[in-house]
Amino acid sequence: MIRGIYHSAAGMLPRYHKLTNISNNLANASTTSFKADRRFFSFTLNNELTQPGIDGQAKQVERLNEGLYTDWEQGAISPTGRKTDFALKGRGFFVVQDDEGQTFLTRDGRFHINDNRELVASSGYKVLDESMTPVRIPDGLFFADDTGVIHVDGQVTTKFMIADVENPDTITKVGDNLYRKDTDDILNAVESTTVHQEHVEASNVNVVQEMVEMIALNRNYDTSQRAMLSQDSTLGRLIDRVPRF
Repeated sequence: MIRGIYHSAAGMLPRYHKLTNISNNLANASTTSFKADRRFFSFTLNNELTQPGIDGQAKQVERLNEGLYTDWEQGAISPTGRKTDFALKGRGFFVVQDDEGQTFLTRDGRFHINDNRELVASSGYKVLDESMTPVRIPDGLFFADDTGVIHVDGQVTTKFMIADVENPDTITKVGDNLYRKDTDDILNAVESTTVHQEHVEASNVNVVQEMVEMIALNRNYDTSQRAMLSQDSTLGRLIDRVPRF
């Protein structure tokens, strides 16, 4: 009976974590350049691991919250009409830098020009060029071609640093559409990615797909919950009747 309750709980816990993940994706379905998070479980609770040990404690606590990864699928490119909006089509990120000199990666190209004529991200961090210095836009008519080269009044001034890392799994989300490298991997310039001015990249969350998966998970969770409650009720009746014999 206790074993059955453990089995039911083992079916509920992974679904709980996945439902939390899907809820976060849906909440960011309209967030510019948001990349959906996916989850799989490399560890599951089995009979041996969920049975109490000699001291009454579980023999091992499984790491059910592991297995989160980012889906880097390209989001739709949407026009905005703003000169300082840029979208990337292909692999890679814009590189930005905070006031302390730390660098971050982002695909959110909603930039603006500050009082120093520097191009800055929505987070306030400075956008970097190929020489890893802040991009400066002199006063005048400017545009960026699809390679990321910035022209002002017909003259080439600088070029966006579009970078990527060898292993995307070493990148961690830190909020505000920013990513941080978790290793010392060198940032590699990406040449094949195109830059689209007056556009932004939309979220890659498929709302319909997420909703269908959420409904299926809710049903499975409810089934496991009802099974656990049924076994708990049966166990309660058994405990109540055993002392009578």
